Amino acid sequence: MYKTFALPSANYFKKIYPLTDQLKKTKRQSDRLVQDAVTKSKFLVVVGPCSADDVQAVIEYATKLSQLKKSLSDKIVLAMRIFTAKPRTDGDGYQGVLFHRHEDAPYDLQQGIVDVRQMMLFAIQLGLPVADELLYPDCIKYYGDLVSYYSLGARSSMDALHRGFASGLNVPVGVKNSIDGDIVAMVKGVYAISRPKTFPYGGKQIVTNGNKLAHAVLRGYHDGNKFVNNMDSASTVRQLYQQYDVANSFVMVDCSHANSGKVAKLQIDNALQCARDKNVGGIMLESYLFGGQAKQCYGVSKTDECLSFDQTELLLKQVDELVNLRSK
Repeated sequence: MYKTFALPSANYFKKIYPLTDQLKKTKRQSDRLVQDAVTKSKFLVVVGPCSADDVQAVIEYATKLSQLKKSLSDKIVLAMRIFTAKPRTDGDGYQGVLFHRHEDAPYDLQQGIVDVRQMMLFAIQLGLPVADELLYPDCIKYYGDLVSYYSLGARSSMDALHRGFASGLNVPVGVKNSIDGDIVAMVKGVYAISRPKTFPYGGKQIVTNGNKLAHAVLRGYHDGNKFVNNMDSASTVRQLYQQYDVANSFVMVDCSHANSGKVAKLQIDNALQCARDKNVGGIMLESYLFGGQAKQCYGVSKTDECLSFDQTELLLKQVDELVNLRSK
């Protein structure tokens, strides 16, 4: 049994928080920066909270990140992670800022969409490309106009509907390996998304052109006993690209999740290893205003623990130095 509650149209939300002509220009510049990182010699860093949870805290973080960006070389492309919804393995726990909740009241998706547009527009205004996880494809119509980079999570990367929508996007899409660590399946997913797709959705036949900017994201896996770091698989992925006729050679590493055992500080060494490895073109980091994890603390992650901003600033300056060294 389903209960349905109508949401306003996408245009309603875009009128409340519009992408103005000036911001459209900035957004196009952000898109080009991320696309250049995926297709050329730039190093892409997708960084921000594990889950966006508080509008003001995310805005404060974006302000700090935009200042940090000015101190880095043009070899580094920073995209701000504003992940709006969380899949949650057991279905419980914090669902993400999209699921706005009033005290002792049900979820308010309408307010959640407003919150999302406010945060993303602020980041764009600061010149920060926005990254989000493609968890609910229907949300593309509400704020997809603000996103410069999408991620397909470990639980979604094998799903035909998610692959179909990803193949129709005109921005890069990172495809994570599944929780069991199947790298071949991940590369096949990249191949699938790079090709045209036809699928049914919302009473319509959807046809896409394929997304040539799709690429692999190594996030580690759990083998039943322990977390296993698979960052050294980047060279293997590039070989598989050739085997499966994937033209784009870009490989990203998610320094958190299974690659760190969800221990925030372990992201640091992971990131430095990646910066030294010419097979790795970018990294994902989970970082917030303050380190750790707590359910109700301003600027502290409600989900997986994050690096503090101070740790992130020091780390990214080191990554910048290493990336510049390897390019010489």
